[in-house]
Amino acid sequence: MIELRKASLSRNGRTLLYPVSLRLPPGVIAAVTGPNGAGKTTLLRMMAGLWKPTAGEIFFQGEPPRPDHRRLIGLVLQESMLYGGLTVEENLTFFGRLYRIPQLAERVRDLARELEFTRRLGDPVATLSKGYEQRVAIARALLHSPSLLLLDEPFDGLDPSMRDLVREVLVRRVSGGLTAVVVTHDLNYAETADLHIAVQRGRVAVLQRRIEK
Repeated sequence: MIELRKASLSRNGRTLLYPVSLRLPPGVIAAVTGPNGAGKTTLLRMMAGLWKPTAGEIFFQGEPPRPDHRRLIGLVLQESMLYGGLTVEENLTFFGRLYRIPQLAERVRDLARELEFTRRLGDPVATLSKGYEQRVAIARALLHSPSLLLLDEPFDGLDPSMRDLVREVLVRRVSGGLTAVVVTHDLNYAETADLHIAVQRGRVAVLQRRIEK
């Protein structure tokens, strides 16, 4: 699904990511760990196409990045990218219309049921707890059925039962062919992933691999 070939990133003369080569096929979960400021979010942004690599290459489905590849990607950063003054349903409807999703109202209801926030659909996002907002952000990223899902600390603010729920949602999607990259501080979760990637001072290393190279 996505491949990095000696991709690196520098800004203002500072190296944020040293060259990394990595291939993630469909149907895998890759967990990314490392201390704050190590370069985890930078790696995610580069995979999402928000930041172009300074050197090296990135391929999506075997092709160089194109503008329409953005549709293949679902992204959740630590900022939810939701509009606080709109209701949950209005937010999801707005983003769904951008992707021209057919049967959008049904799609929104299905995701709300799956991520257990149906009763909050009519509430402004600004009134939600961190946990609810996080689940709505994940629903927004899943609306258009992406092939690549990039999540930055998706379990942050969730109680244990909701963490399990989100993990189950990810497993279902991955079993259907989705590729998921999850930045997390949860080392136990990372050890269960198909791939455990560690980032330290901009250097990326694969600590554990359960998939073929």
